[in-house]
Amino acid sequence: MRPLSLYIHVPFCTRRCSYCSFYHVPKERERERAFVDALVDEIAVAFAEIGPVSLRTVFVGGGTPTVLERHEWERVLAAIAPFFPHEGVEEFTVEMNPEDVDARVVDFLRGLGVNRASLGIQSMDAVGQKVLKRCEPEVNERAIDIVRDRFDNVSFDVLLGVPKTTVDDLFATLRGLLAKAPNHLSVYGLEPGGDMGDEVERFFRAVDPDRVADEYLEACSILAGAGYHHYEVSNFARPGFESRHNRVYWDGDDYLGVGPAAHSSIGGERFANAPSIDAYVARWGREHLAARLRDAGGDERLESAMLALRTDRGIAREACETRAVEDIIDDGLAIVEKGRIRLTDRGYLVLNDVVLRLVSKTPC
Repeated sequence: MRPLSLYIHVPFCTRRCSYCSFYHVPKERERERAFVDALVDEIAVAFAEIGPVSLRTVFVGGGTPTVLERHEWERVLAAIAPFFPHEGVEEFTVEMNPEDVDARVVDFLRGLGVNRASLGIQSMDAVGQKVLKRCEPEVNERAIDIVRDRFDNVSFDVLLGVPKTTVDDLFATLRGLLAKAPNHLSVYGLEPGGDMGDEVERFFRAVDPDRVADEYLEACSILAGAGYHHYEVSNFARPGFESRHNRVYWDGDDYLGVGPAAHSSIGGERFANAPSIDAYVARWGREHLAARLRDAGGDERLESAMLALRTDRGIAREACETRAVEDIIDDGLAIVEKGRIRLTDRGYLVLNDVVLRLVSKTPC
């Protein structure tokens, strides 16, 4: 059977965070019920179209997946469980909002087979959390303790360059989180993108890109010193705890995305559901056809090099033009290990430029 990874997009949120440009809609019970009906339909039709598969990994993101009711989670699991291998999926991650975390919720998700928790911490600074429109640090602390006590595999998200905070505030956040011994950390620089809207655009006017870059290099140094492997631009893990699901994206393997705004790549064909909960519910409920957008794709060489250079695996040295490689190494942006070019932390900051310098010369 074909190995496949599954991403489920739950678009509901109780409020919009200051920086968020991901597709989401306000939490509303009737809409959630209609969404789960449509989601179960899409899963059935999509898997029938693809043919026999065995799920490797499952990732439920959003939005805020933890807003769903228990019976809704049970319906979703019943829809995907027939495609689990006998020994279970390698990795089953759910993004969790610290405000939604309590012992009963976490125990329930564990009982469904979830074996990895991703907590959106963002900051442990009270001012920073207020700027981001996130919960108080005390709520983060409580959620961390509950999740860390119940999962062997836990990841925290942290944001860089938060307005009205300082680099010392970032250091305090990282020290506090490292004391909880997470297996994995995702460290994201605040940068605009997607469909932001006026409020998010105003927020990003206060973000200093130079400060984001400086904090990124500091965070890389701190996490390396704490024993975390920098295996992808924004991701750090203790040995053996790299995100298996995200590796699927970077390695170009097959994955199916379900839910509004979810993206898929199967057998070299890429497509996405439209970012509209109303279109999603109406189309799946009436015709069993998602409002899918076909992706014609771009420069395959560029995309392949971009994905490879995002990770510690890099790209083959001999496949690239010698002078371009030498220049990038001389600039301190890359090193060569075991015949492969791998970017340094500084190189990750200018990833797009490095890729263009390499790929414009010759395929990699």
